[in-house]
Amino acid sequence: MKSLFPFLLVAASLALAPMHVQAAPTSGMTAQQAIGVAGSGVDPSLSSKIVSVYGTGTPAGIETWWVIYYDPSIDTHGRAVKVTNGQVVRTYPAQGGVVYADALTFAPGDVRGIGKALSTAEDYAAQHAIAYNQVRALLRVTAPGEPLRWRIQLMDDDRNKGFVFVDADSGAFASYMHSGPHHTSASTGGDSVSAHAQAAGNDIKDTFLGIGGDLQQFFTGERTVDR
Repeated sequence: MKSLFPFLLVAASLALAPMHVQAAPTSGMTAQQAIGVAGSGVDPSLSSKIVSVYGTGTPAGIETWWVIYYDPSIDTHGRAVKVTNGQVVRTYPAQGGVVYADALTFAPGDVRGIGKALSTAEDYAAQHAIAYNQVRALLRVTAPGEPLRWRIQLMDDDRNKGFVFVDADSGAFASYMHSGPHHTSASTGGDSVSAHAQAAGNDIKDTFLGIGGDLQQFFTGERTVDR
């Protein structure tokens, strides 16, 4: 009868071997949860049209969210709601330096996929040796009828390490844009993805040109310089 010792030794070695497990967001609040809370901060007639959803946090999860609703009664046509720790902490007219457009709104039910988006961004950063410790997540549309994609900005303290674009429905990687304006890579998915990568670059460039580079003010509607 053959000894079982070699087999037991192999089994023990496998049990002790390190395994790679994809990290998933473990803290913070999802965008869907934030929408549920933010809706209580505006008139019910406004809650069905969202201009943008923007959040800041760490790779593990988003801690603070800003939801801008379309509100034609305000000069900028935007009303912002800030949500932290599951509570509305501020509601105010959005002052992002633009007039928000009705044609570029989407429904609360369309907001999904932030967990997958953060994981996809984390995978991309690991594969390309991009070190980061903070994220800024944005969901918005820049043209009527375009698919919703999360834009995950990778930050290493106050240094921008680039943008990962992720399909909101599937969580699939769409494209990456370096922190500079001329470095873009896209997944292999045909002309539509390449076109999105180009549009993403134009969106970022136009945003910087249009609002003086203050992206956070644009997407939160907060004029912190005046406070």
